[in-house]
Amino acid sequence: MFSNKLNRLTFSLVALLLFPVLLLPAYLEMVDCVVAQVGSEIISLTDIRIIQAFGLGHEQVFQPPSADLRKCLEAAVDRKVVINLAPVTVTISDAETEEWMKQIRASFEPAEWERRLKEFGFEETDLLPYLREILVYQKIIAFRFGQSVEVSLKEIESYYQIVYRPQQEARGEKPLPMVQVLDELESSIRKEKMEKQVTLWIDNLRRQSDIRINEQCLGQNVPSRGK
Repeated sequence: MFSNKLNRLTFSLVALLLFPVLLLPAYLEMVDCVVAQVGSEIISLTDIRIIQAFGLGHEQVFQPPSADLRKCLEAAVDRKVVINLAPVTVTISDAETEEWMKQIRASFEPAEWERRLKEFGFEETDLLPYLREILVYQKIIAFRFGQSVEVSLKEIESYYQIVYRPQQEARGEKPLPMVQVLDELESSIRKEKMEKQVTLWIDNLRRQSDIRINEQCLGQNVPSRGK
């Protein structure tokens, strides 16, 4: 009981301290605040806007920047919950983060890339902690679920009739015989089943975690200049 009260008090104090902080990089005026606390870890509104601006999702590919800060926040909370509670230790090499950085940079026009870095007063290296966290999350998920999802022939046959054939016909294309798309169908089914298992697992981890969301912070509208 005392611990919970202390955690709430800590979250409130940190939120109050950060709320009035003004960040003034170049042409963007941004008010930062604590948008969430996961255990003892803090997620700031600026963290979420960085994740949004650079299209950083769960997958190690560029994601079109989402206009929904809530989705970015929930994904960030999921990653911290998994990393904090999963009984797995993983390491990330500099080469892995550098390779992903190249892919992200290549997704933007050079001028737009520089504009987004400047918007947050960033150098490229300032993005590395965000990339490493996502890579750690990916490795934990792959370790736990990568080899455990099985797909039966019956499932493939059902997927072919219920999903694949209607999709192809809706596109005006003739469905290929099942034997020709067997690997593709199996991969799609495995991915869907894995995503469902991951979602259930993370939901369970979230129930075990002390998560606090600052809705007032999340709802802030940030004014910008020079656009």
